[in-house]
Amino acid sequence: MNAPLLFIPLALEWVILITALAPLVLVNKFRARPQLGIAIWLSAFLSAGLATIAAIVIAVWAYFETWNELNNNSLGGEGWISALVVSFAPWIALAVGGISLALINQRIEPLIATAREIEPLINLSKRPLMNFMGTQVSVVELPFAYALATRKEILISSFVVEHLSKDELDAVLWHELGHVKQSHFQIKRLAGFIKYLSSRVAASRALVFEIEILCEISADKFALKNVSAPTLKMARSLFTSL
Repeated sequence: MNAPLLFIPLALEWVILITALAPLVLVNKFRARPQLGIAIWLSAFLSAGLATIAAIVIAVWAYFETWNELNNNSLGGEGWISALVVSFAPWIALAVGGISLALINQRIEPLIATAREIEPLINLSKRPLMNFMGTQVSVVELPFAYALATRKEILISSFVVEHLSKDELDAVLWHELGHVKQSHFQIKRLAGFIKYLSSRVAASRALVFEIEILCEISADKFALKNVSAPTLKMARSLFTSL
């Protein structure tokens, strides 16, 4: 079976299509259905990533096929020359893939290093507050309004605890619980990772912007099943007034 070399330009066209059209077609289209919007945005970019990986795999496959043909044909023969000409395409693709992997590695290393430095600092300054609907809530000693939902924990600043009423604090916790239950922390990290690797691509910046908004809308919808809209709005005002 021969390597489907035609797939390589098709894959590249798909990547270009996604990065060019996503900011034009998908922005502001899913405010009423945020979860659907999140799924479509991530599916589009992940499919572009898979297309890129598939193109590199096919290039490697074609390289080994070419190597085989060159060995099985006499030097200078018609088959040998054809195989040599065809071999340039996968070599170019491999070169591009190798450069991309090197650049990705350079970008990932400082990201990981920063995460390793910040996490211990947060752990040192936080203390348990309560268990809210099965999720641990911890307080971080900060003099400003701050709330963050991680994969399985809610972090809020001491400032929030001191300045909100019980109902308003519950509204914040329901909102953050919505982030936890809908895996928004992982989704935002994935979107941020995509942007970090392709910071010069406008579509990746649009992805992060839209994912951030859609996650907030979705968490608000989750909270509004348990608290009133005025209470949630009042709680949110503490974060927006600073």
